[in-house]
Amino acid sequence: MKIKIKIIYNFLNIFFSLNKKIIIFILLIINIIYFFLWFRAFNLKNKIIKEINMKYNKFNKVNINEIFNKINQVKDEFKEKVKSIINIGFTLDKNYVYETILTVTSIMVTQKNTTGIRFHFGVTENFTANNMIEIYELKNKINNMTEMNFYYLKDSMKYMKNFHPKGEACPGKFELPQYLSEDIEKLIIFDAGDLLVLRDLTELYNYNMGQYLIIGTPEPIIINSFMKVKYNISKYINIGSMLIDVKKYKQNNVWTNFVQNRKLFLFGQPDQTLLNIVIPDSKKNYLPFKFGGICLFKNDNFSDSLEFNQYLGYKNWLKSNLSESLPENPKSEIGILVKLYNPVFIHQFDGKWEKGDGLSIYRLLAKYFILLSGISEKICKIKPGYCL
Repeated sequence: MKIKIKIIYNFLNIFFSLNKKIIIFILLIINIIYFFLWFRAFNLKNKIIKEINMKYNKFNKVNINEIFNKINQVKDEFKEKVKSIINIGFTLDKNYVYETILTVTSIMVTQKNTTGIRFHFGVTENFTANNMIEIYELKNKINNMTEMNFYYLKDSMKYMKNFHPKGEACPGKFELPQYLSEDIEKLIIFDAGDLLVLRDLTELYNYNMGQYLIIGTPEPIIINSFMKVKYNISKYINIGSMLIDVKKYKQNNVWTNFVQNRKLFLFGQPDQTLLNIVIPDSKKNYLPFKFGGICLFKNDNFSDSLEFNQYLGYKNWLKSNLSESLPENPKSEIGILVKLYNPVFIHQFDGKWEKGDGLSIYRLLAKYFILLSGISEKICKIKPGYCL
């Protein structure tokens, strides 16, 4: 130890006895060598990480493509069995798999035996092979009169980063129609988790859209009024339930216009507001309330249609006269909606059913479909609010 200290001491004496210019030059050389070694190590680390990621992604894509191939093998058999086919779309990433399973289960359970369901799932890069298997297994568990197609939302992953707080899958709804084959004329797009289907979708799917390329449920009047002032939008639709004329949608370059205007300053839900800006009022319309609506647990007026005014007129009467026969809290608009209209779907907008509203009919229906899905344990573990 003493020898080492003596050596260091002698070295420092020699070093500091040198000319100042020489000392500065030596220190400069040392820094250059250090920077070179650090830069090389940094590049090597990045190279290793890149190689690992490439191998991982390649492994994942091989697994997913293998499943794609297996899915394609059963499509011909599906087409022979059904009389009519309904095309339904969802977009998701790994964080919304179980919400999607809940809504998909409600669709599978409620359709007629002769109605074929062709699902179209737009997915992002973090959607895994296991996620795909969990969704595809519903076909064997619940309803084999289904066809499932999966698409990577390439444009959304490329252009829509940080556009929506919940990820690229949200604006991906409007990219999904781009991937559909020319023989598909219409597409229903539903939200996942907060929307349940209660009846056969044939009437909704066959609804005459006229000149419109998209129809959807209206937002509350207060929101519509704001959007009229801010963006001059008279028909502001909610994107949680939409019927799309696929051919017109593509011809009008909706997705291209959506991407080009993505940097606009947008109020409300950015994807919803931008769609309503991109598609003019003349090319969109409201979905009739008889099919379903948004339920806010408030007294908001969603539209000025005759049907909805009738609904509001019946509301107080129902509260006072049918409270005992309603299967839930009579103040719940969902319960009244189900009792009065027997809608095709219900859209629980504010998510209260996840937060302990145990009397909500939506909660009861959701729990029923969760049990049918066959993965109730997984859902309850990851989404405990669904199982209270």
